[in-house]
Amino acid sequence: MIGAMRVVVGQYEGIDATPVLPLAAGVLVATARRDPALAGTSYDVAIERRPVAEAAAAMGDGGPPDVIGLSLYPWNAAYSLAVAAAARRAYPDALIVAGGPSVPRRPERARQVLDQQPAIDVLAFGEGEVTFPALLRARRAGAALDPIAGLAVRRADGAHLVTAPPERVLDLGATGSPYLDGTFDALWARHRGRFSMALCETNRGCPFSCTFCDWSLTKRVVEFPLERVHAELAWVVDHGVGHLMLADANFGIRPRDLALTRHLAALRAATGRPSSFYFYLTKNDHARNLETIELLHDAQIATWVGLAVQDFDDDVLAAVQRDNIQTGEANRLRELCGARGIPTFNELILGLPGQTYASFTQTVATAMAGYPRHDFVLFLCRLIDNAELGSPASRATHGLVTRRCRWPSSTPGWDPVVDEQQEVVVGTRALPVEDWARAFRYAFLAAALYNLRLLRVVLRHVGEGLGLDLRAHVAHLDAAVATAPAGSVYAALRAELDRFAGSILAGGPFVLPPPGAPDGGAAPVYVDEALAHIALTRYDAFLAETAAHTRAFVGGAGDDDALADAFRYQALITPRWGERAPREEAFAHDWPAYVAAGGTGAALAARAVTVRFTPPPYAGAAHRAEAIATHLACVRARLDVGAVELVDETSARAAAGRGGRGLVVLPARG
Repeated sequence: MIGAMRVVVGQYEGIDATPVLPLAAGVLVATARRDPALAGTSYDVAIERRPVAEAAAAMGDGGPPDVIGLSLYPWNAAYSLAVAAAARRAYPDALIVAGGPSVPRRPERARQVLDQQPAIDVLAFGEGEVTFPALLRARRAGAALDPIAGLAVRRADGAHLVTAPPERVLDLGATGSPYLDGTFDALWARHRGRFSMALCETNRGCPFSCTFCDWSLTKRVVEFPLERVHAELAWVVDHGVGHLMLADANFGIRPRDLALTRHLAALRAATGRPSSFYFYLTKNDHARNLETIELLHDAQIATWVGLAVQDFDDDVLAAVQRDNIQTGEANRLRELCGARGIPTFNELILGLPGQTYASFTQTVATAMAGYPRHDFVLFLCRLIDNAELGSPASRATHGLVTRRCRWPSSTPGWDPVVDEQQEVVVGTRALPVEDWARAFRYAFLAAALYNLRLLRVVLRHVGEGLGLDLRAHVAHLDAAVATAPAGSVYAALRAELDRFAGSILAGGPFVLPPPGAPDGGAAPVYVDEALAHIALTRYDAFLAETAAHTRAFVGGAGDDDALADAFRYQALITPRWGERAPREEAFAHDWPAYVAAGGTGAALAARAVTVRFTPPPYAGAAHRAEAIATHLACVRARLDVGAVELVDETSARAAAGRGGRGLVVLPARG
């Protein structure tokens, strides 16, 4: 029996810098502290991702640990297991336990992990608030772990025991809160500079059955006591944390969620916090979702409305058991938010069962709405051990072809110490590897043109103004990239798309240094950002090539003057490195009004306007790469990328005798 037991729980930062309080580790510690049978036990929470030997040594700062718990996620699992191996050498008598979403629950996979990771003694499945204290009690008493549900245990003789399946935690009020019991106070005092975001839960569980997600394992939605949620939110704002994220799978699914939103708005009014709030909306109630969003918007709490459609094709949604989620609800919410100027984004996943090249490229085009503050987020399908899609049966049924790819950090100046890995789907029965590569190139070219604003004005005009098929337009440009002559900007785009697709298909990293960067000289970027670096470096040539291809696509369908105007306006409002002086151009059409009205059906007015564009300060950065990186960061954050001023010629003439010009300042959206 162990007397004064010492426990260290590690929830290490992710592959990219993670400025968030470690909720999972905190809840485990806070719940264990409530157990009278564990009185006298000391606890520590480890978060810092530093050299592995240092991380293991730090576990012993208060004396050798008796139990080491590690919370494994896709973004920290490889690092955590490396720390476990070092800790095993440093503390041979410690019990080392791994839990979290990246611990496989299928018995055969759990046994395989124990074989591959000799430093790990126990794997814990599912929610840990019941399992972890029970494990600590058994360790303290020197008792066997066999009666504890939800474990895979390495026996002394080397055999593996998998105990009974764990039960759901249905009384969340019986769990501990690290916000309220002092756990996070101690962590805040030690690491205050590392935290700018708080992660909270108001409910747990998801009623949907999406096969690519392990949230679907929880099904029944259970609420945390409302008074506890209010008290935790008070801790967050009282400690000056401005950014709040919810771990709820579907915020808005419970009737009380609107009252919680009003509570957040009241906190904002009283304290100035939170300044931003990130959450996952419930899927099928756009009326309640819109009210939630408007409450936040009116309270000046920044938020981005994520529309988790993943795909717009009914056959694909059925293949991943997502057909009970209504994409029409997401589209209607997008329209309502667009009309109010509230930012939205559609989440899309490439590599889902049932997708074809034709269906997925149509999904991408559907996501490219004309609203000025809308984007889409493109994910590669990554298999999660405990999700149904990762099961042997699903792999066989859908003919999944995968690659295990390295995941380097894309945060400048951040050393992840150990690269993580992800298993990426690169082919299915319906989407062979060759078609996956084609869809990859199409989708990320579209992401660069649309999301990163390389061609946003032109795409809008061709699709809405001329009424042409947006999917076909992007496909035409994609084909031009594939056949571009050497030396052209489009040929450079092709080489970059091939570089990224080739890296993934070879099992290499899926983020790479930007084009032209020296080895080790720049943080890796995603493929759409790499394409934007190329286009923005030679932007006038990029627009000239694109204009020629677009004119060939449009043929006689459109007004040449308006199309030329669209390209000139796109050129005007896109900053160039080294150009700090304002630029002014006259147009035959009112492009600022058309862009601002985006997606509402407003026609492009044939009205002469003169527009002045003042570039942003970062256009004068010392280096081109710095200016482009800053520009892309501003675009992604939906910040202004310069100032558009509409010069009212009538007002200007009237004001001429007074020595002034009439200007209406508009945000530089496009």
